[in-house]
Amino acid sequence: MCIKNGILHRLHSRGVLCVLIGGNLDYALVQKMQEKEIRWKTTLFLFSIYLCFFLFLTSCNDPKNSGIPEMPIDTSNITPGDISDRLVARIYFDSTLSMQGFVVPGSTRYTRICPSLERVIVSGWRDETVSFFRFGERVESIDRSTYLQVGSVDFYEDENIYRETFIQKIIDYEDQMRAGNTSEALAETEVSGTPAESTEVVTPTEEVNESREEGELVVIVTDLFQDRGDINLLVAQLKDKYIKDGIEVGLLGLRSKFDGTVYDTGIGQAPLPYRSEPNNPETFRPFYLLVLGRHADIAHYFDRLIERGFPEAKTIIFSQYLVKRLVSFADATTIKAENLNSRTSVHSEEPHLKEYEIVKDRKPAKISVVKLKYEPLPHAMFFDSDTLEPSITAKHAPMGESIPSPDAERCLEVTSTLLENELTVKFNLERSLPRQAVYLYKVTLQPAIDTYKVPEWCSGWDMGSERNGAKTLNLVNFVRGLTETTVRDHLPKIAQFYFYIKKR
Repeated sequence: MCIKNGILHRLHSRGVLCVLIGGNLDYALVQKMQEKEIRWKTTLFLFSIYLCFFLFLTSCNDPKNSGIPEMPIDTSNITPGDISDRLVARIYFDSTLSMQGFVVPGSTRYTRICPSLERVIVSGWRDETVSFFRFGERVESIDRSTYLQVGSVDFYEDENIYRETFIQKIIDYEDQMRAGNTSEALAETEVSGTPAESTEVVTPTEEVNESREEGELVVIVTDLFQDRGDINLLVAQLKDKYIKDGIEVGLLGLRSKFDGTVYDTGIGQAPLPYRSEPNNPETFRPFYLLVLGRHADIAHYFDRLIERGFPEAKTIIFSQYLVKRLVSFADATTIKAENLNSRTSVHSEEPHLKEYEIVKDRKPAKISVVKLKYEPLPHAMFFDSDTLEPSITAKHAPMGESIPSPDAERCLEVTSTLLENELTVKFNLERSLPRQAVYLYKVTLQPAIDTYKVPEWCSGWDMGSERNGAKTLNLVNFVRGLTETTVRDHLPKIAQFYFYIKKR
């Protein structure tokens, strides 16, 4: 450091600024700047300590970082839920000549149920709207005065009514309505399915959203005699437009007196004249309500109709729901554990979740849950088996990240027995888990696909190869098709269990 010719020079040494004035060093200024630098470094050091401590606490509270896998409890489809607060219902009447035979002198089940179709909606929901339609080769809206004639022969003798039945036209009609087209234009839909020129209604976005929040119920009254007996086309359309989207399909069947002609009995088959015996219900001809909507609304609708004087009705709902509530650990009164204790690192208060720690690794670990209450839903699809098929998933987090563990899944064996509305489930870890970790298991129990059966009443009402007016053409194929489609798309569950297993 120096001064030349009395000129001020600034020199940097060891990060400190020194000032030379007239050859004399201002030591007070240097000391002040050094103290300021020390305070700044001390503050930075303390901040670093606090930051590290915060990150440490955060990692301790994060299950992923502490080696505990996370799997949110799935409660989305535990129950079918409640009925809609507001219901928009549309009732479609098959007005082809095949249905005319149900209108015979005197009171019949058919003529008695027609007015009840609206009545139970009005009395069964808090807020409702009901509109009426008829169909054959096309669909058209009808007013209330026309609806009240459904129990008279005149309803089926209109010049616009045709012999063939195209139930799929209703599905097309509903599609067009949701797209915003007017019912007047849709009524001009030709047999080929190509809409005639129509005027599109522009609906405000707010109104569309409100309509989606409402429950909808589509009721189709028909004998299920499709044109050319093409029931497969109807099943395919119901799958694509309803079942795949989680909208349920219900079927209610009744037998009623009949005196008329049955059309659409198969390709190349002539119309079949048929008259039932007045006092022999076994000779009565079946008709059906094909109902589309939410499971809870369909079930409530069926229950109300049965209570209104039709206890002999046969019903089935093709739905992802088989039980009132999925069975879980929360329903257990007795749980026995072998080679397991309840000490783990999770400490969850979730009643559907259990936590265990293996005591001795070389011994099998077992959990037995006996006499779980199994409550099947009314109208549910029928399966014939006392054992259920398990679906097992497992996760572990040894490296701070939850990952699937196929090895752990293979270690667990699940067996179940379903007898007299009681379910017993056993979980066996016969093989040692692959590594020291906390494992989270999710076990779902469902009927195997090949155990679902067509109800006996469907088999009894199916026409088969005989031309019998007291039977329905392709009924078994229709019910089997809807059942298989629903099961494959939704895999209806009976029970669902979650539990942690810790291997030390």
